[in-house]
Amino acid sequence: MLWADELIQKIKETYASKIDAGQPLVIRDEKTASGRVHVGSLRGVVIHGIISEALREQNIKHTYLFEINDFDPMDGIPPSLDQELYKTYLGKPLCTVPSPDGKAKNFAEYYGEEFIEVIRELGYEVQFYRSSDVYKSGKYNETITLALNNAAKIREIYERVSGSVRGEDWNPVQVVCENCGKVSTTKITGFDGTEVSYTCGNIEWTNGCAHTGKISPFNGNAKLPWKVEWAAKFKVMGVDIEGGGKDHSTKGGSRQVAEAIAREVFNTVPPFNVPYEFLHIKGKKMSSSKGAGSSSREMADLLPPHMLRLLLLQKPPQRVLDFAPDGDTVPILYDAYDRLADAFFTSGSDGDGRLFTFIHFPKT
Repeated sequence: MLWADELIQKIKETYASKIDAGQPLVIRDEKTASGRVHVGSLRGVVIHGIISEALREQNIKHTYLFEINDFDPMDGIPPSLDQELYKTYLGKPLCTVPSPDGKAKNFAEYYGEEFIEVIRELGYEVQFYRSSDVYKSGKYNETITLALNNAAKIREIYERVSGSVRGEDWNPVQVVCENCGKVSTTKITGFDGTEVSYTCGNIEWTNGCAHTGKISPFNGNAKLPWKVEWAAKFKVMGVDIEGGGKDHSTKGGSRQVAEAIAREVFNTVPPFNVPYEFLHIKGKKMSSSKGAGSSSREMADLLPPHMLRLLLLQKPPQRVLDFAPDGDTVPILYDAYDRLADAFFTSGSDGDGRLFTFIHFPKT
């Protein structure tokens, strides 16, 4: 049995009542647009994508959401950019940082749109959305209130689950400074149920402006730190299925922290998890913000869509993939495709031929 079919069986068992009621399942994935997106980020895209296609095969209603996270702060500068120019934007939400080409709406759109284009070329039926839009719409307001009112509980979860100690003055929300526009440098000092008091100071990798103020933390004025935000996304987006890099699912890792916050603070059930290993280029892990590794666009230009699907789906999620564009990996990949094609046209979608059905675009 193909690994995707095993996952679908577990998903059907987990959400049997919801499926029987005809309620659509929600699959979700995301990428922070902090630089040119490396090809390794497509591993999650295609794993969630094959789940979507397998559900569609069985006429199980679902939606595949993909978030371009443009509200995370800029915490690094791709080496290809002017370091002096962009260091002034460190700590600001990516959606407020200028585009490198001066044409795109902002920094995140410049890199995010290229990644969206690649995903569309792969043929998956995905609904894209931006993190900043969700914040500005007010959908996070309830979870922001819960986080502020349960700051001590969240600190306790961090320590209990991961061993990470947060000081008593730590709050699980940061506002966007009204004066300098940075979010990484602000510290909340009080919450009266409507507004927060805050200061904007220096941190290790960027400086604030020393402003003090009072502001509503709602409707895009504030941001949750990422582990708390991950838990909030489970609730706000109604997520049923969401995997993540295997490193997040280790004991005491970010997934366990987020799941505990989801249950104990946001009163929501965490989604079905699919931990997955990464795609390495010549044995090395990649990074978007550091410009390390081949980009998704470069790989999509090198391989046709069905071969790029095969590259990323040929092994189960828990297996590491390694690719060397200038080595013998490409010829080996084409040989693997020929074997799968022979198996499919000889025996149909049983055995090795089953993967072949997910390599080409789904039939609608």
